[in-house]
Amino acid sequence: MRTSAIYRPVKFVRAYTLLELLVVLVLMSLLTSLILPRLAQVYDSLQIAYTREEIISRLAGLSYSAFQQGQGFQLISYPLAKGMSPIPLELPSGWSLTTETPITFRANGACTGGVVLLNYQSQQLRVNLIAPFCTPRRT
Repeated sequence: MRTSAIYRPVKFVRAYTLLELLVVLVLMSLLTSLILPRLAQVYDSLQIAYTREEIISRLAGLSYSAFQQGQGFQLISYPLAKGMSPIPLELPSGWSLTTETPITFRANGACTGGVVLLNYQSQQLRVNLIAPFCTPRRT
C-alpha cells in the first residue's frame, strides 16, 4: 500500500482562546483605570514636594542675599502687603508665607531666626530658621 505524500499527522498547538485573551484585556483595563488616577496624585505630590524644597533652599539663601546686597530687610509675610519694602524672595504662584514674629536679616548676613509657615492650598509646613544664619529646619 502506498500512502499519500500529502497526508501529515496533525500536531496540536497549545494556544490561548479568544475568551482567555478577552478576560486578560478586561483585567488589564480595570487595573489601569484604578492606577492612573493614583499616578496623577503621586505626580502632584512630587511636584509640591519639589517646590517646597526649592522654597526652603531660597529661605536658606536669604542671609547671603542680605550680605551680598549690603542691606538688611525684614521677613513678615509673602506675598508682600502694600507699603512693605521689597525682599529678595519670590515664591511660586499659589504659595504664601507668614512668620510668627518678624525675622530680621541684617546686612552682615546674620538674622534673628524664627518660625516660617509655608502655605499651599490646604497644606501648611512649619520651618524653623535657626539664628544666626537662618539655617532652615522643618518641624
